[in-house]
Amino acid sequence: MTDIKQALVIGATGNIGRHVVALLRARGVAVRGMARDASGLPEGVERVGADVRDLDALHAAVQDVDAVLLVWPFMTADGVDDVAAVIGRPGRRVVYVSAMSVRDDAPPARNGVWGQVEDAIRRSGADWTFLRASGFATNTLQWAPAIRAGQPVRVPYPQAARSLIDERDIAAVAVVAMTSPGHAGHAYTLTGPAAVTQAEQVRLIGVAAGLPVLVEEVGHDEARAEMSRWAEPAFADAALGYWASLVAEPERVTDTVRQLTGSAARPFAQWAGDHAADFRPTPIEEVARRYVEAFRTGRMERALALFDPGVVRVAPAETGGERTELRGLPDILANADRLTADLDIHAVVAEGPFVGGDRFAVRFTFDQTHRPSGRRAEATKVCLYTVISGAIVREEVSYFDPPSPGSPAVA
Repeated sequence: MTDIKQALVIGATGNIGRHVVALLRARGVAVRGMARDASGLPEGVERVGADVRDLDALHAAVQDVDAVLLVWPFMTADGVDDVAAVIGRPGRRVVYVSAMSVRDDAPPARNGVWGQVEDAIRRSGADWTFLRASGFATNTLQWAPAIRAGQPVRVPYPQAARSLIDERDIAAVAVVAMTSPGHAGHAYTLTGPAAVTQAEQVRLIGVAAGLPVLVEEVGHDEARAEMSRWAEPAFADAALGYWASLVAEPERVTDTVRQLTGSAARPFAQWAGDHAADFRPTPIEEVARRYVEAFRTGRMERALALFDPGVVRVAPAETGGERTELRGLPDILANADRLTADLDIHAVVAEGPFVGGDRFAVRFTFDQTHRPSGRRAEATKVCLYTVISGAIVREEVSYFDPPSPGSPAVA
């Protein structure tokens, strides 16, 4: 039994949030789920489709809520004071998924985004609980494209040993803290049951997936340059320095999951077995289905995730014959931005997929307005995709009419 009636799960469709939603419902708690796209939440969950920093939506979502789970999805704490002020009040439980790196003897600014979010929640007046988790096992999904393609997994410091934690164990502890008394004011350090080197993590994934997988070490400078594409240089330096330290001194292990839930934390080998399908090449029929479905639901990030990073796009009508091939998603997306800069695209109709051998085709029709001229028209093209090892490696584009400036560039 629980002493709360209704909970808000922020990040309800994510790796942790979706498990929290299921566990809360199993305990008889009414659940309100908040996510940018909440359409995937199960029936019976009140859906709030909004960014957590949409304060009007957040004000409405937190009404009559006894407990809140916060998964902060950003790499900075910008806006968190306003968010914390909305969700926090005396008597309301706020459980925040933080990081094991946060130290109580350091000021918030030195504890990174996680410490800054913790500080904002403390100041909100809520009955807070912080789940300071070690690395998430789900982060190893970033290796899936290489493993599916039969390529080595390239990592810095392969012998760095981390106590990765299964997302389901974080969710289980979160639900305990949300639904039972006695956890306010506690910061719990959560880890998996053992520290496992990155090289061993890769091996265990290969065993689970039934695939031969090799590890290739990435040098410090190359790893830093790669990380700096999506993170601040200071974050990249701190992360790499920490991983280097784990070669000689493995990440610590706690028994907190068992103490709070009554069940031991799941080992990484179990996580790998449960996610083995994520690392196996996806059949072309499934790649094609997911690709078209992403367009029909407006989820372009899902479509882009199906491409090999080095994908080649051939679209001579777009380039005027000067450069008939574009290689790699950055160049392809830059070309798309150039050609759609003056367009308002009202709708996209995707017909297909039409699958044959290692290829599939899709016919796209765009309902669009060229802003400078105000002219609204349809543009149609057919794209032929080649799939190898579950990833799209080549796209060949044929237009029914040659594209004018502002025609859609990527689909």
